[in-house]
Amino acid sequence: ENGPTIEPSAQGSWENYVKAAITGLNDALILDGTLGMDLLIDSSIPSAAGLSSSTALVVASAFAYLSVAKRPLDEDVSRLQLAGILAQAERYVGTQGGGMDQAVILLGGQGCACKVNFNPLHTEDVPLFPDHTFVVCDSMVAAHKTGAARQRYNEGPMTSRLIRAMVEKQAQRTFGEEIVLPTLGELWFGPLCLLDREVEDLFLETFPEEQTSLAAAARFLEVPAAEIRERWIDDLPEPEGGFRLRARARHLLTEFQRVEAGRDALVTGDSETFGQLMNESHASCAADYQVSCPELDRLVELGRSAGSIGSRLTGAGFGGCTIHLVPTDSVDGFSERVDREYYKNGTVGRTGQWACGVIPFVADPIGFATYC
Repeated sequence: ENGPTIEPSAQGSWENYVKAAITGLNDALILDGTLGMDLLIDSSIPSAAGLSSSTALVVASAFAYLSVAKRPLDEDVSRLQLAGILAQAERYVGTQGGGMDQAVILLGGQGCACKVNFNPLHTEDVPLFPDHTFVVCDSMVAAHKTGAARQRYNEGPMTSRLIRAMVEKQAQRTFGEEIVLPTLGELWFGPLCLLDREVEDLFLETFPEEQTSLAAAARFLEVPAAEIRERWIDDLPEPEGGFRLRARARHLLTEFQRVEAGRDALVTGDSETFGQLMNESHASCAADYQVSCPELDRLVELGRSAGSIGSRLTGAGFGGCTIHLVPTDSVDGFSERVDREYYKNGTVGRTGQWACGVIPFVADPIGFATYC
């Protein structure tokens, strides 16, 4: 029932994404909390495939609710504003994501890539390669972000927030107590205006060991361990030996570099460089950010051997899809081999179909968010 407070359904229920949109718009636009609507939902986006089906539902529900409320999009609220509202609103379901999915759905354009920048949110349309095709392959491993998998999904954003706090403390010790880093992006674009190498050195000073225990982080930040949980990591379980903050910080740095280089490669039509950046991104997602799985790694390896010049996981990871950059004249051969060696060998984890084709806009290979 609509109102000032909307009680969530059971964790993992799809209707929470509808409630997220309504709650977010009620709060942001001070809408009439007595409005109701009947929805019929149909979608061709596979569920739990890492293709943003949940965010698509949030955005579609927001469109419907704005229509019922007679608050026309682009008049009472812009697409840019709505992307920010819904990025925050989706946390209603219990996931701690950023705003890349909402931004590309609302602001992306057909026939181009969408480079998403944050703080402030803005996007840039970048041309795709005319002689290459982006092919999506479903690993058939469900990549749920709610229910039992929610904590694993939230681990990345939560530890990234802790990384930001610790890097800020180290920057204050190095450059002066007046330094404030609302996001890690401030290292490059804020008053410090550091070079990539200087940021890397700062990260190494902050995380000299591969793992950081909760107690060590508390000593570094000069706060009680309970405050770290309250402000940054909530009830996230501490792994044996501590959190792998050094590797995750390395991923944030190198992924930022790959995004900027990827944009340049698209603008100049350098598909080989872009493909290599995709390969490096998957390696970092798997080893440093730890969001891959054996099936994704297998599909990436198979895709490269079948003719892809760049392959990586797409979406949040832990299953879902891979994306491959394939010369257009090689797509048929690529598809046949992947179909034969992955989908028809009896080892995939769920029933369904896989997708092959040009992606109208591609956010993930060139999207970056620090989630800080």
